[in-house]
Amino acid sequence: MIRSLASAIAIALLPAPSPAQTETPAPLVAALDADGDGTLASSELPSQARRVLLFALDADDDGVLSADELDTIGRGGAGRGRKTRRGPDNWDFAVETTNGIRVVRNLEYASGDAYAGGRGKLDLYLPAGDGPHPVIVFFHGGGLYNGDKHSLVDLGPRFASLGYLVAAPNYRLSPEYAYPAYIEDAAAAFRWVRDHIGNHGGDRDRIAVSGGSAGGHIAALLSVDERYLRAHELGLQYVRASLPITGLMNAERAGRERHLLTWRADPELVREASPIRYVASGLPPMLITVADGDTENRRTQNVEMFEAMEAAGAEVEFEWLVDRTHNSIRPNMAKEGDATVELLLDFLRRHGMAP
Repeated sequence: MIRSLASAIAIALLPAPSPAQTETPAPLVAALDADGDGTLASSELPSQARRVLLFALDADDDGVLSADELDTIGRGGAGRGRKTRRGPDNWDFAVETTNGIRVVRNLEYASGDAYAGGRGKLDLYLPAGDGPHPVIVFFHGGGLYNGDKHSLVDLGPRFASLGYLVAAPNYRLSPEYAYPAYIEDAAAAFRWVRDHIGNHGGDRDRIAVSGGSAGGHIAALLSVDERYLRAHELGLQYVRASLPITGLMNAERAGRERHLLTWRADPELVREASPIRYVASGLPPMLITVADGDTENRRTQNVEMFEAMEAAGAEVEFEWLVDRTHNSIRPNMAKEGDATVELLLDFLRRHGMAP
């Protein structure tokens, strides 16, 4: 099992010093600061986290992370995490129609300073006809620290053309916002969809969740850890089907970079964020898919998730995505006749979600 960081780093992640102790180095800096100068040079950063940390947090571009810059991890603080984001700069409400598919962009499901840059907005891809249409809430990928709903501009219309209404939410990203921000946002988006999708021709009683890579992790976690839906007065029974695609099922197997950026290198948070920890009977039906050309690590944890769910008596199926790599799945899904899409459609139809 891949370890998150050296144990000294985990131990060092104690509460930040009080204002009266501002001269004391931040705990993470103290753990890594080899020369004791109160800052972290590139050579002092863990190799797997170096590029992302400098790119996201080095606000003054001096190649060194100060205590203040590092302390923004997960706290919604300064830093410049949005530098890693992609997609359009315009997050204004818009409606367009292409080939009979109506697209409603930038509907707000969450607001406030934490959701600047469109993080609390979602897009809808609406099939032709009055409905009510079955709904897929599809979470974008990007390692939980990158990406946005714009990456689904090809996939959303593909499913809409097949009779499925797709809701594609943004969510808060690390390093500014650490776990559980992204899964809290996923639950809030699900609540918004259930409350409002009927106004757009969707069937509020037939909502599935899906996503690829980081989005697959979110879809899986939302489907097994009920706390986040319960915070919105919902439960797992409202998830008609779960379709995580090559997702992270065991966060303990993630790289050190992800542990540091998303879970503040806290071993308990890493375990808590692992879908495999919540395996039980009575969960929503789940189809687990993973590329046969993905990394051994990712293939193994998806197989382990399937085996654990099967052993627990949960309703689960597993399919290999043949001749696919981690990064080739989504582009191919936008193409007509793609085998991955056919697998998802078959599962949805067999679980009461035919158009």
